[in-house]
Amino acid sequence: MVTILRTVHWTVLPHAGDPITLLQAAVEQTDFSVTSSTPTSIVIDVPRAMMKNRWAATITGMLSPHDGSTDIEWTIDGLGNKHYEHMVTIAEGMPEGSLDDHGIPEAVSKIALKVFGRKEIRHLANVLDRGEFVSAIGVGNLGGKMGIVALTDRRLLFLEKSIGSENLVEFSLASIGALSLGKKMGGETLTITHSGTTATITTLGHGQGDGIARKFRELKAQPAAERPAAAPAADPIAQIERLAELRDKGILSEDEFQGQKTQLLSGL
Repeated sequence: MVTILRTVHWTVLPHAGDPITLLQAAVEQTDFSVTSSTPTSIVIDVPRAMMKNRWAATITGMLSPHDGSTDIEWTIDGLGNKHYEHMVTIAEGMPEGSLDDHGIPEAVSKIALKVFGRKEIRHLANVLDRGEFVSAIGVGNLGGKMGIVALTDRRLLFLEKSIGSENLVEFSLASIGALSLGKKMGGETLTITHSGTTATITTLGHGQGDGIARKFRELKAQPAAERPAAAPAADPIAQIERLAELRDKGILSEDEFQGQKTQLLSGL
């Protein structure tokens, strides 16, 4: 089985306290362990757990200040398909309100998400970019799979319900030509016209499709200059340089460094 490398972005808010202290306390509530930490980095070991159907993984967090907050760029390196679930586990140990919630709680409060629980909502936060804001949310079916439908200020996302699946479908706002609302016996539908093709999300709850469609029209009506810019993609070379610093400090072994370096370069 090939190891998988995933990246997750967190923002620790200014009032929360020292991020490293908060993270260490959160990890202590799990069966994970902090193997090393500095003011700007932390490495977390996720042990193999056969009873939990979990492979071992190494989670590396690089911290940097940003507008009074602290941005954390996480790299999760391991086998299996529980990379995001590892991050949900850590997030559950963080104090309430210490992390940027991307507007998710407010969006959820406007509808009934009975199908989903706390972990799935936290899972959504792990696939968002720094500063990305959720405007509307719902639960629907795409391609025979149930998932969270979220409209952000940058894209429309469909995140499959199962955390283990890590299946994400996304449409950038710029690529969506139209978002059409419909109604069927099973609920509301959204038909997305993008790049010359269409995709339809079905079985949305009452008012969920309408809320997403209305927010989409509002966002598209904004002048281009007023729309939030998409977060820049993580620079693989910069990531390799930061990983090299961790290796030089003895935080990562040479084999761990070379393995993560190879995966980052393969994406260029």
